[in-house]
Amino acid sequence: MPKVESIIIAGLICWFWSNDHNPPHFHVKRISEWEIRVFFMLGNGMFELIWGDPPKSKILKLIEKAVRMHRAELLGEWEAKVNQ
Repeated sequence: MPKVESIIIAGLICWFWSNDHNPPHFHVKRISEWEIRVFFMLGNGMFELIWGDPPKSKILKLIEKAVRMHRAELLGEWEAKVNQ
C-alpha cells in the first residue's frame, strides 16, 4: 500500500493499491468514518464513496484543490507505484 506523497491533508490517509486498475486514482480515508476513491484525472465525478457516510463538502473541496495543484505529480506517482 504505497503512500501518496504529493498530497498530505491532516487527519486523512491517502494511498495507492500497488495492484490497482485504471483509471488512475488513489484512496483516501478518515479512520472509522469513510473511504473514497479519488479519480484525479477526471473533472466532475472525481469522487466515489467506498464505505461510510460521505465526507463533508469542506473535506472534498480540500482534496479537489490539492488534486488540481498536484495532478502531474499524482500521475507520476501512479505510474511509478501501481502495477498496471
